[in-house]
Amino acid sequence: MKQKRRLVALAAGAALTGSALLTSPTASAATNMNGAPLPAGTTPINILNLNDFHGRIDTDGKGTLGKNFACTILTQREALGAANTLTLGAGDLIGASPFTSAIQDDNPTIDYLDAIGLNASATGNHEFDKGYDDLTNRVEPRADYEYVAANVFLKGTQTPALKQYQTYDVAGVRVAVIGGVTKDTPNLVAGEGVNMLDFIDPVEGVNRVANQLTDGNEANGEADVLIAEYHEGGPYSSTTGTLEDQMKVPVFAHLVNDTSPKVAAILQGHTHQEYVYDVQIPGAAAGQTRPVLQTGQYAAKVGKIQLGYDAAQRKVTAYNAENVPAIAPSAACLANPAYISAAQIIDAAIAYAAPIAAQPVGKVTADITRAKNNGAEDRGRESSLSNLVAQQYVDSVNAAGRDMGADIGVMNPGGVRADLLYGTDGTVTFAQAAAVLPFGNTIKTADYTGAQFKQILEEQWQPDGASRPFLALGLSENVNYTYDPTRARGDRILEIYVNGAPIDLAATYTLTSSSFLITNTGSAPDNFATFLQGTNYRDSGLVDQNAFVDWFKANSPVSPPIVQHGVGVLNSSVTMSKQGDAMITLRLEGFDLASTGAIANTTATISAPGLPTTTAPIRTVRVESPVPTRTGVMDATITLTKKQLKALLPKGKPTPVDLTITVTATDTGTVAYVPVTLSKR
Repeated sequence: MKQKRRLVALAAGAALTGSALLTSPTASAATNMNGAPLPAGTTPINILNLNDFHGRIDTDGKGTLGKNFACTILTQREALGAANTLTLGAGDLIGASPFTSAIQDDNPTIDYLDAIGLNASATGNHEFDKGYDDLTNRVEPRADYEYVAANVFLKGTQTPALKQYQTYDVAGVRVAVIGGVTKDTPNLVAGEGVNMLDFIDPVEGVNRVANQLTDGNEANGEADVLIAEYHEGGPYSSTTGTLEDQMKVPVFAHLVNDTSPKVAAILQGHTHQEYVYDVQIPGAAAGQTRPVLQTGQYAAKVGKIQLGYDAAQRKVTAYNAENVPAIAPSAACLANPAYISAAQIIDAAIAYAAPIAAQPVGKVTADITRAKNNGAEDRGRESSLSNLVAQQYVDSVNAAGRDMGADIGVMNPGGVRADLLYGTDGTVTFAQAAAVLPFGNTIKTADYTGAQFKQILEEQWQPDGASRPFLALGLSENVNYTYDPTRARGDRILEIYVNGAPIDLAATYTLTSSSFLITNTGSAPDNFATFLQGTNYRDSGLVDQNAFVDWFKANSPVSPPIVQHGVGVLNSSVTMSKQGDAMITLRLEGFDLASTGAIANTTATISAPGLPTTTAPIRTVRVESPVPTRTGVMDATITLTKKQLKALLPKGKPTPVDLTITVTATDTGTVAYVPVTLSKR
């Protein structure tokens, strides 16, 4: 086992400030210097930060991303002064990784992070991908850096399951790094891997430790400066949302408003967003703030915070904060022993993976991607790739010799981690196909009633306060549904059709997905609680990654699915005239997928039994709220003459008639079934 670092690089045995030994720090509300030098007389304490790295040491076969990031970290550390700098993380440094790292269980990434001098990181949910035992008995012993989480306990106890914090001597100032992982972790990883743990509110965990470290009792640990590393964050980047927008999201507001004022800086992750905010400390004087920062994802940027610690006041009084773009290796980096070590680790990992990774497994006819918003992944939108995986699950478990009788395939968006890109000739390698499903789950089936499947679709709207308010499920090609997002929670799904027929809420349907979703143990996966209520759970024995690669080979060339399975119906009304005519008004939103290269629908045909077929235009308009966002809007009006209406209604009876209108996008074949009720005036 490696000896872990407890101190940053400075003279051994550096003395602690006398005041720190006798008294505790006060609230750390400070002044943003906006890039100006820290006040004279303050001790600079610098933080370099990353989050959601996900093993991205290599994405191009050359290790460009990992080498750029290594150089950026080393360059920034040298400029700031190593003795005054901590290099930290906000979790998900491993897991859901590209092939180069994943093929060796992320061991190359752990070694790389050691090489670039990482000191500590919050534990992310993906650190638990292979279970608590793997984290504590393989990952932690291999890593020189510390994983910390103050809100994880052995089930039913108050015994911390992980190190809660780590203290460092930074230029004579004791700095504590306190970790917190999202409380949703049991819903985000395979339940059996964490079923021996309890996850509490991360803010509660951080605050408890913050109080402990500032109570004046040396026996239980003390620190001068407290840093909170949260693997949890806000849903917007600086380009898509303001601080005011973020504060409307309960989970973000809780993190920044309720974290102890003793904490000098809040660093975040999990949501893969990039932002730097000045946040007023509740109870502090106006203008007394602290930085809140997230660096985005995949080491594209380095978070940098400079804190000015005033020993006389025993607190941080000033700071600067920014995200620094990663740079290409400089001559100085190329000669730096730490950079050389990191680059050698990357090169060795590439060499190990290359022969396996390079094997062609088939072709795509065009890009098949996850949903996108301004180039970034958007898990709140249906995607061609999630739908493709859902169909692959059905095909794989229903293949000859298996015949598991799956009716519907389902895929959670967070389980799809890489796109299939056309490139120059459409060739897809083993590494590219394997990267789509990197978690190594098995494919399972279970039985659910039609009513339960409806509830699963309702659960795409996540619980109030969730950092991602909507998670769009991928569905096999035989499923269509409509919804009204303006209706009450649990009552938004209007119609579901399976194989072209209305779903029977009382009938039983066999669903198939990865063992992450199809489970009857642990917490609700991605908050889809109804998946826990199935019957006849069966494991196909197929590892999803292997099955996807085999299916891809057998079905090559593979084309992107173009059909949107869920369409919003925000207004469908019937108005009766005095003359006995009827006017049906329709507004449908969301005909278009959000994947790269998705077809923008332009027209739709409208038909129903007893009605003439008509057409209506579809406009390429994006609607932002209520969630989910929707692109492709159709407004249409259908007028029924008195004669036509009479033909549809029962003779001599005032009984209303339920009519289903079928709206089909002519460009993609996306179908929406819209229920309306007709009656005599």
